[in-house]
Amino acid sequence: MYSRDEVKAITDKIFNMAKADAVEVDLTGAERSGTRWANSTITTNLVQFDRQVTITVRLGQKTANASTRDFSDKSLQATIDEAIEAAKGRPDTPNLPELLGAQEYIKVDAALPSGINFGPRERAMMVKESIDICEKKGVLGSGYIPKTYQTTCTANSKGLFAYYSYAEAGFILTCRMPDGSGSGWAGTTGIKDINTINAAELTNVASDKALKSRKPRKIEPGRYTVILEPRANARFLSLMTGIFNAGGGGFGGGGGGGFGGGGANEFMKGKKAGDKIFSDLFTLKSDIGNPILRQTPIMQDNTPAAPVTWVEKGVLKNLAGAGPNAQRATVNMSLSMEGSDLSIADMVKQTRRGLLVTFFWYIRGVDNRTLLNTGMTRDGLFLIENGEIAGPVQNFRWNMSPLVGYNNLTLVGKPVPIHTGEAYDGGGTALVPPVRIEDFYMTSVSPAI
Repeated sequence: MYSRDEVKAITDKIFNMAKADAVEVDLTGAERSGTRWANSTITTNLVQFDRQVTITVRLGQKTANASTRDFSDKSLQATIDEAIEAAKGRPDTPNLPELLGAQEYIKVDAALPSGINFGPRERAMMVKESIDICEKKGVLGSGYIPKTYQTTCTANSKGLFAYYSYAEAGFILTCRMPDGSGSGWAGTTGIKDINTINAAELTNVASDKALKSRKPRKIEPGRYTVILEPRANARFLSLMTGIFNAGGGGFGGGGGGGFGGGGANEFMKGKKAGDKIFSDLFTLKSDIGNPILRQTPIMQDNTPAAPVTWVEKGVLKNLAGAGPNAQRATVNMSLSMEGSDLSIADMVKQTRRGLLVTFFWYIRGVDNRTLLNTGMTRDGLFLIENGEIAGPVQNFRWNMSPLVGYNNLTLVGKPVPIHTGEAYDGGGTALVPPVRIEDFYMTSVSPAI
């Protein structure tokens, strides 16, 4: 919403206007927009603009703040005066912490022209391209294209200027047969370079799954080798990221059922850096500055974030809040689960018998101590036999803990950006690969499509 120079001009103006011992400014500006469609027809096109400046002043040990959405000189001066008058009437704050000075952050360019200029016309063209493919294949498409363009900055009179601006979008699509006999899903989220979103390719994946998922074979519940596509794996991963918080609180994956790992530290009790906790194929990092994710390099306290490896080849390396590196990032910053160059098709070819899982939904926690969760498959579940897709099978309810599942990894594929929570916008996009997990417990048949 605002360039670095524009924000700097506003904050410098406030510092010059304010007759106070110290001043801190929090500025936000955002465009949130999106296009939804259902039954191959656009139903909603929305946009919301918002902005706010909060000015905090210090008079000795007294402090107060005031806010405005009007960035005119008159309004800024009135807001400063309001904060100063409020501070004069406040008692002293004992042990008022020093303001943070200038900081050096990893450079991240996250507001690319393709994202900034991605408006309703561009979204409508994507939807039309998708709908045209759906109509040719005889399926109905329903989807969502979210866009966020946001600037945040905290600056103060001591030299701090913690500025981050980003523009991102996603493309989410579910295709269904008109008679409800089949369903398929495909999508991507948190994309900064909009030119990399291939609506036609995603639509072909979702529509083909809808067509191929008709007349599913009935097979028995039990323990199966499964290939979790990135969306299913992202939801599975989100159920355990909280275990890396040394204080025991969960970071989770952006909400939506299950346990984020907050109380699960029976598993982590007594464990320390160097302990083996997962398969050799499991590596998880907060890759600050990642050129695909392009997420913020600024911690919530405005100190610089730094890359942190949480687990490397199954070995615990860090806990959030413990150790010199872990204090410089949190688990949900620029989260990246490492993979390989294998495509899902390559992984299928290397699987003798198993299930290809597109999507998990309605995930709920069963046992917080072990992170045992339950959920259901949907939008395309396929049997693999002798390295080939043998056909669709009916959906299952599953019971599984990621603490067990990530010890049973036997293949990982190519990571892609995908949201880890139930929602598809806001924070939560990570780089997540498809994975192959052994002995995944499908407990009963599900009526899901």
